[in-house]
Amino acid sequence: MSLTGKLCCSLSFAAFVLIAQSQAPPTDPTIVRLNVMALDSNGQPVADLTADDLKIADQGKPQLISFFRRSGAPQPPAAHEYSNSAAAAHTTAILFDLMALGRSDRIDAAKKIGRSLQQLESGDSMYLYVLSLEGTLVPIHALQRQPGDTGAGDKTWVQQVEKQLDQSMQTLNRARPVGMSQEDAVKKTYVALETLGTQLAAIPGRRDIVWVTNGVPMVFNTKAPCNGDFIDCALYIAHIAVTLDRAGVALNPISYTSGLGVDTTRDMELFAGLTGGRAFYGEDMRTVLASLATAARGAYFVSFDPQRENLDSKFHKLRVTSERKGVRIQTRQRYYAMPDQRPPAALEQAALVSAYNAASDVSDIGLRVAVAPGPAGPKALHLQIRIEPADLMLAEQGDRFDGQVTVLIADYGANGPEGAPAPSSFNLHLNREQHDKLMKEGLPFPQDHPIGETVQKIRIIVYDHNSRAVGSLTVPVS
Repeated sequence: MSLTGKLCCSLSFAAFVLIAQSQAPPTDPTIVRLNVMALDSNGQPVADLTADDLKIADQGKPQLISFFRRSGAPQPPAAHEYSNSAAAAHTTAILFDLMALGRSDRIDAAKKIGRSLQQLESGDSMYLYVLSLEGTLVPIHALQRQPGDTGAGDKTWVQQVEKQLDQSMQTLNRARPVGMSQEDAVKKTYVALETLGTQLAAIPGRRDIVWVTNGVPMVFNTKAPCNGDFIDCALYIAHIAVTLDRAGVALNPISYTSGLGVDTTRDMELFAGLTGGRAFYGEDMRTVLASLATAARGAYFVSFDPQRENLDSKFHKLRVTSERKGVRIQTRQRYYAMPDQRPPAALEQAALVSAYNAASDVSDIGLRVAVAPGPAGPKALHLQIRIEPADLMLAEQGDRFDGQVTVLIADYGANGPEGAPAPSSFNLHLNREQHDKLMKEGLPFPQDHPIGETVQKIRIIVYDHNSRAVGSLTVPVS
């Protein structure tokens, strides 16, 4: 049996939370989200910044911070709960790009990467791919893509990585394909980076790509001569920047070739700056990974709302600084100011459909749920859902905090989605005492949900209207 009507919503939030079903208010849909890393003079994370400690400038103009949250360890679920928050706070995919390296450089880089990684105690939350000369992703240790998978896998794979890389190089290190144009090479490289970024997006926490290269491949738009650096006039740059931004992935290029020119190193640093990453030159891979992990521990999620008239479909330069002495900030240095003319209802629908069809859960909004038999017998479930309120963008006005969420609960059988679930939107109105209490305990959302006989799992999806963020959690039905 599958759902044939709207979800039966029996809300009973805590009495002090006023929830009213309503239509989404008209809001400006454009939000710039930043992953901000804060480090002290010794390169250690700074964990106690507030929004008042940061200043943001867009094209030199000061911006008001609309959302600020430290990226702390997720609250662990209780023994009887499911959660979409993974224990791993940092995940890295390494892309060894043969297309960008000469034949001798490939061999040297492969040896350095293999020897370094094999000395790691664990390969947990780390993945390795080779980009072949034909532009194909060849996995050495691949990201797992099963529903609900957190990205954790075999921690011992690094023990054999030197041998695996050597075997791969014997097959892959050959002459370049005849007839591949520079534009073809650029497209294939960017597609590989975007593919990894999209897969990493399903994993909670900080996400990094370490790109082993000797520069940034690019092809220029001959109809738009460069008046500045390559970012403003190279083809496909905007696409990869927007894709990795939406995936929340930082790109960190590294070269093992000595004597890189000034132009090459500048290009690598500019490219890294599009995503909040860093460029490295010759560092041991273990040092690079440790540096990225350290930065991740000092991460903050920050957003601001640019003026609609400033959205000109061009790259804007960003400057994020700290008012606190001795604090160094690492984040994106540019963003693509792309206007989104879709009305709020269309934005909501697109986000819900994406989460509904996704192979894995989305963790931008933390969710925990305990499952029990429903009051209607074996064909119903009682879901004690808790939403992580720190992940919601609540508008603060004096001692009041207001927001709006949409909740959808979908059924899945052996062959995929079943029924036609309908979303329901709810307003949140909290005073300061209520807000502070829920920040510690989570936002309760008790729900009785009917299920059909063929349902094997359900997925809870939550959409935040203010931030346009989504969280989802898939729970098996027993």
